[in-house]
Amino acid sequence: MKSLISYTLALILLAALPGMALAKGNKTEKAFGGKVTAIDTNAGTITVTKHKTGEQKIFKAADATITVDGVSGKLADITIGMHARITTGTNPDSASSITALTHKKACKKNKATT
Repeated sequence: MKSLISYTLALILLAALPGMALAKGNKTEKAFGGKVTAIDTNAGTITVTKHKTGEQKIFKAADATITVDGVSGKLADITIGMHARITTGTNPDSASSITALTHKKACKKNKATT
């Protein structure tokens, strides 16, 4: 009887492994951090430039959850020169969340806690 239970549990585990691997591989959330170099509140976009590489990206921020210096905010509250961490979902051009901080050190600290 014990061996039947062991075999059954082993089969269940083997059947579940591919599903768990696929679920882990479907992670679509990505982050991009750097200095805010432009804000267009009319178009609803934010431009961020990476500190080290100079790579620049423009994100649509229409549906993004925005936090400015730890407080819930809106796109207009973000200023050029702030440091921002943009998280995208399935669409890499649209921000799902934006965390903007006045100081670069605070941005690094926030990254370590997320």
